[in-house]
Amino acid sequence: MTEPVSKEDLMRYMDGEMPPEQRARLDAELARSTELKRELAIFRAMRTDFQGLSFDPGTYHKSVWDQVNASVTRPIGWILITVGVIVWTAYGAYVFTTSPANPWEKLATGAIVIGILTLLASVIWDRYREWGTDPYKDVHR
Repeated sequence: MTEPVSKEDLMRYMDGEMPPEQRARLDAELARSTELKRELAIFRAMRTDFQGLSFDPGTYHKSVWDQVNASVTRPIGWILITVGVIVWTAYGAYVFTTSPANPWEKLATGAIVIGILTLLASVIWDRYREWGTDPYKDVHR
């Protein structure tokens, strides 16, 4: 009993990547099975349909305004985010330290917050270092 023909085998058959002995076996299977002929016809039709497709985005146009937008709005956004985070952190620290909660609760909560912030900072730092050497950073989809 022979093993069943997989879809990968049919693809290799169509692409001419199959060794001669396997190709002869598949030719014999195709002569016997109308189901395999049907699947092969479907794959060939899909192949001809997809050959006409272009994977070039074509619609992406770099504009001079993209550079202006990036050079103006990003720094302003970072400044506003930084100021907001500093103000909210200062206010949160003030409320946290002046609250009448148990000092052990404050210590445990502070340790959790510092741990989470440390992990977040390490992930951000690693991603920033990878971004500098990422070969795909200028690829547009």
